[in-house]
Amino acid sequence: MVPVKRYKDISSAELDRFFNRFGEDFSSIMINTVVPIVNDVKENRDEAVKRYTHKFDGVKLGSVMATEKEINAGHKNTPKDVLAAFMEARRNIEDFHRRQLRDSSMYTKPDGTILGTTYQAIESAGIYVPGGKASYPSSVLMGVIPAQIAGSKNITVITPPNREGKVPDVILAICKELGVTSILKSGGAQGIALAAYGSESVRKSEIIVGPGNIFVTAAKTYLFSMGMIQIDSMAGPSEVLIISDEKSDPKWVAWDLLSQAEHEERALAVLVTTSRKLATEVNKHIKEDIDSGRGRHEIKRTALKNAAIVLVDSIDEAIDFSNKYGPEHMEFMVENPLEYLDRIRNVGSLFLGRYAPVAVGDYFSGTNHILPTGGAARFSSGTSVETFMRRTTFQLLNEKSLHAAREQVMLMSRYEGFDDKHGGSIDVRFKK
Repeated sequence: MVPVKRYKDISSAELDRFFNRFGEDFSSIMINTVVPIVNDVKENRDEAVKRYTHKFDGVKLGSVMATEKEINAGHKNTPKDVLAAFMEARRNIEDFHRRQLRDSSMYTKPDGTILGTTYQAIESAGIYVPGGKASYPSSVLMGVIPAQIAGSKNITVITPPNREGKVPDVILAICKELGVTSILKSGGAQGIALAAYGSESVRKSEIIVGPGNIFVTAAKTYLFSMGMIQIDSMAGPSEVLIISDEKSDPKWVAWDLLSQAEHEERALAVLVTTSRKLATEVNKHIKEDIDSGRGRHEIKRTALKNAAIVLVDSIDEAIDFSNKYGPEHMEFMVENPLEYLDRIRNVGSLFLGRYAPVAVGDYFSGTNHILPTGGAARFSSGTSVETFMRRTTFQLLNEKSLHAAREQVMLMSRYEGFDDKHGGSIDVRFKK
């Protein structure tokens, strides 16, 4: 049973654990495991990755990259109906993300100064697609499509091989459909490191996005801190927060919580509701599912130890909780959800109404499922076309407009202690 607590009765210490839950201490993992791996890969590139793949995955790789033969075979072996479903999702994802493209812009001030912004794609992008306990071919779509729309020319999919040293057929098939031929057969810190540094086999990636385990996250974070790559965000366990009034079907709510719990043992599922009756009924359905032994029930059972049901007095109070929590996914199962939209701020992706479970966004509707977790939605956004773009500002001044700024710039530079050459670089242009 998931514990039921009133928001007003939760201690400040427990609330702090709720709201600042991304407490992974990466220091030990980084120092003792990730940094040595990264440095080894930096020095020995492909050979190091082969060693670690054998050590961690029990696989001896001939090549770190999937061959054209492997890609074609994977495409052939993927059931047509499965591939068709992913390709229909592809169309939805492409349609949504094309609308995120930004146009360069500029404007002219009365003094003749021209100011503006241009946008450029990051040319080389790495897309991490998790493997291990579960394979997520949908992450290929979510990472590759916005990168392609942004204009990234070189895209590498990074994904661990199975015990036979192969990438799952459906991942290969989707890559082929998307025109991605660079597929790195490695996961963990070693895969991230090789994509970041590049080798004779692998193009260097300037940005790496996508969810992964703690070693993937630590490697991304470390390489970002070293100035080697851009990343999407530090990603923790997958999570959902559901806000519901008394009118929701408790079985639907329970299934949505369980669908998040089955991701992994560290997944987080929270229900915030105005109805104690709903909370009780949801718990009954959760217990029935766990007791049935269906699906990934042991993973669900473990994950639900971190779950919570929070009782609130109003939907406004529920929104207050959510804004402080900053969930990766938030389902808002109330009447007329659009009326509250401007009050909901800190969410990775928002699912409005009773017919918008997280699964539809994870796979099909078109929005992206590579999202900030662990409360990072309070200050960062999910993956988009803009993730794979840089922006550059520019200015063009003439003699008149520079002269108009002369005295102010010289005064400001003098105040900051740079009056010699900062201010002088303006003044010299007007001294004969």
